[in-house]
Amino acid sequence: MNDLERLAAFAAELSARDLPASVRVHCGTLTADSVACTLGALRTAEGRAIARALTDVGSDGAAGAGLRGAGAASQAYRAYFSGDALAGVHADADLANLLDYDDVFEGSGHIGCVVVPPALRLGALLSAGGDVVAAALAAGFEVSARVLESTRPSEAARAAIWGIGTRQAPAVAAVAARLLGLSASAAAHALALACAAAPVPSVRKTVYGGAGVTWLKNNMGAAAGAGLAAALMAREGARGPLDILDGPQGFARMIGTDTWTPQALTKGLGTTWQLERIGLKPYPCCRHAHGVIDATRLALEELRVEPAAIDEIAVAGPVWVHGVPFSNPAPQTMHDAQYSLPYCIAVALLGVEPGLSWFEPALYSRADVRALAARVRIVPQPEGGAGGSVQMTTGGRTRTTAVRLPRGSPALPLSPVEREAKYGRLFGDLMPSNRIRQTYADLIALSPRLDVRALVSSLPAVDIGARPPTRVTA
Repeated sequence: MNDLERLAAFAAELSARDLPASVRVHCGTLTADSVACTLGALRTAEGRAIARALTDVGSDGAAGAGLRGAGAASQAYRAYFSGDALAGVHADADLANLLDYDDVFEGSGHIGCVVVPPALRLGALLSAGGDVVAAALAAGFEVSARVLESTRPSEAARAAIWGIGTRQAPAVAAVAARLLGLSASAAAHALALACAAAPVPSVRKTVYGGAGVTWLKNNMGAAAGAGLAAALMAREGARGPLDILDGPQGFARMIGTDTWTPQALTKGLGTTWQLERIGLKPYPCCRHAHGVIDATRLALEELRVEPAAIDEIAVAGPVWVHGVPFSNPAPQTMHDAQYSLPYCIAVALLGVEPGLSWFEPALYSRADVRALAARVRIVPQPEGGAGGSVQMTTGGRTRTTAVRLPRGSPALPLSPVEREAKYGRLFGDLMPSNRIRQTYADLIALSPRLDVRALVSSLPAVDIGARPPTRVTA
């Protein structure tokens, strides 16, 4: 049995009884966060455009018939609930990652955006119970973390080839294999097919290309669709290359990483849980900016001045913040804003509440935001790392602060109050506050008695026909 077959057997045979209490709780925490990011994305014009594009194919609306009725008379989109699982999973995965507010595995990739959509959609369609869905979620989060860890490239290789969704497709296959009840053998073929169908590692162009950050970003929707399709085909007997992880022509070579650590795939599998290393984000922007934002806020607090009094902010963070798109001081789109270090620092210091408020079009050109962003200077931090350091100057006084890890990391977790507040902010007025609190409690608990179909059905249907002209750009 090779590493892929061991991973597949783990996913196919995992039971809720195998989950330590801390693992089940963390799966619930990650699931709730991902659901909120998805619903929050549907409150934006960009998110509604994604939902329209992926679920309203054809003039008669046939692709969305199971959700909206023939002719698409209604333009309601209900996340995680649709008869068209493939289109829905693709859309939900892109939506969950759209705001760049979703979870992160130690700087190596977002996971919930591809794991949660198939778990909840298939769970609802199959009327699965809470225990089955909890096991599927744990299998997906764990397989994803292990594939990400085993293929983590050096910084030199990452500067040439980088992809996150590329490495996520097998995790989706693991989720689907568990929910579909595939045998260990069929699950192995599902994971192999998913690796073969994974999208190309395109982040060097979709994010770092220099022409502006694109909607596609991390290819999460394509990865989710590829993984689910692989599991569905394996259920019908399709065979995949079971040696796809092995040898010099294996998956690591395909995706362009120069570091292949196969022992990370299965060492301690089922006893040491890598998914507990997945953290949450307090800010809706690239994780590489978070340590710098934390350090900047700390410096302002110690100087005890108003942001307008700041003369200069010299910031140093991970190697990836030294250049486009992080150096753009005046973003004009939501995606560019998520990667603009000067902009994110400015809105954070000016007290703009993290979440959708950061992406209000009027904020991009607001005078105080532009003025403060113009005072941010990015300086080298050769030692790299996940944190950041700041030298802030005001009226001849200078304060230097540094943080080793950004807030939300497993070692510096967000508090329960912060996590629930983030969930509520992202839902906004889509549901009454009491129902928002109830869905949060249900997702966090992942109770064995949880009726997944009922929970998913209780989530709001969002009107995706609304097309505010100020938010969607070509």
